[in-house]
Formats: sequence, structure tokens, C-alpha cells
Amino acid sequence: MRPTTIRRSMVAVVAAALLAGCGGGGDGAQPESTAPADNGVAALAPNEALQRATTAVKNAKSYHLVGDIDNDGQKMTLDLKVAGSDLGGQVSTGEGTVEVLSVAGQQYIRPDEKFWAKNAGAQASDEMVKLMGDKWAKVSKKDDLAQLFNIANIDELLKPDGTMTKGEAKEIDGVKTIGLVDGDKSGTLYVATTGEPYPIRLEGGQDATGQITFSEFGATFDDVKAPPADQVVDFDQLKRK
Repeated sequence: MRPTTIRRSMVAVVAAALLAGCGGGGDGAQPESTAPADNGVAALAPNEALQRATTAVKNAKSYHLVGDIDNDGQKMTLDLKVAGSDLGGQVSTGEGTVEVLSVAGQQYIRPDEKFWAKNAGAQASDEMVKLMGDKWAKVSKKDDLAQLFNIANIDELLKPDGTMTKGEAKEIDGVKTIGLVDGDKSGTLYVATTGEPYPIRLEGGQDATGQITFSEFGATFDDVKAPPADQVVDFDQLKRK
């Protein structure tokens, strides 16, 4: 997995769940199992399993991803909530932290002072901090900073670089999963083998260390909403000052 682009990741397929065994004789009825049923993806070819996992996330409409990744000494930390086409959270690197928000097609950023200093220079950074304060900057999709919003794109996150193979089964936070390993060993994605075939964890390989975890599928995120108008400035106008 190469975190700088995030798109080179691999996916996991599902491992089979155990069938409930029959007990000995007697008049008592066997209690019904409340465990999630085997979802069948463990028996699929890797590409088919990847498609099932991708479809499951899209059908859920929302999810939360959190990750810490290190690629050749370049560290990135993600904490993003996705709700349909909306997005909220933050991205941190050695160049600072940027809060990101996208609602109804409009994108906003709220960088910290360190980010401005690294990307705009010390003098411009001071000006940006004075002009913005704690406000959000409205960003055009044509601006370079708009690329930050592609990080949580599920198609790119789960897209493999090479030919996938099935990896080991693993239980992650109480969820049974199966791993799919990218052919170039850039990472492994673990997918739930019971219930919905959601991706659960994406682990880095030889090219990058760290992991991204997925959770809160189908959740409602009340904090992913547009900021008040008086808390927004236009980034294009800021750049002209």
C-alpha cells in the first residue's frame, strides 16, 4: 500500500464461518445461533471478492476510516467520515494538519499554522492565519488542495496495483476476516467473512507500513454538515490578498 496516493491498496475476501454442530439426542430444542451468517465471499475469486466488498461499502452509504501510514519516512494520519458524497475529518502529515469538509458538492478546508508555513512560506502563512482565524476556507474543485478530498474515495482505496491472491484468515476486533494480498506486496485488505462483506482493515506491505481501519458502516454523522456562512471565507479571494 502506498499511502501518498492512497489508491494502491488491496482488498480482502471473506473466510467461511463454521456451521453449527448438532447436539446429542434429547427432547430439548437447540438454541438458535445469533452469530452473523457466512457471507460466501471466501469461496470467490479475489477479484469477485473485491467487487463484493466495494459494493457493500457503497450500499452502506457511509463509513469511518482512521489510519496511520509511513511511506519512506513520510507519515500521514487520516481520520475521515464519509456520508454519501459528503466528507468530514482531518488529514495530518509532517507539513501540518488540515481539517476537510465537503457538503453538497462544496469543499472547505481549515489548515493549521504549520500547514500554511510549509505550503505558503512564513510571510504568507502569517497573512493566511490572520485572514482566516478559525474560519473555514471555501475551496474550488480546480484548486490543488481539492486533491485532499480524493483520499477517502473507496474505489481508489481498494484498487489493487497487481494481481490479488488470498491471504490468511484473521479475527480483527471480534470480526472474522480473510485477507487479499496485492501481487506487488504493497498491502493486504481484510474483509469480513460474516454478515456484510465490509472491508475491515487495510495493512501496508513492503512499500509502506501502517494501516487503515474501516468502521461505522451506515452510520449517521451529525458533524458532517456545512459550516455557518459567517464562518466561511473564499480561498480564491484569500490568495489574491
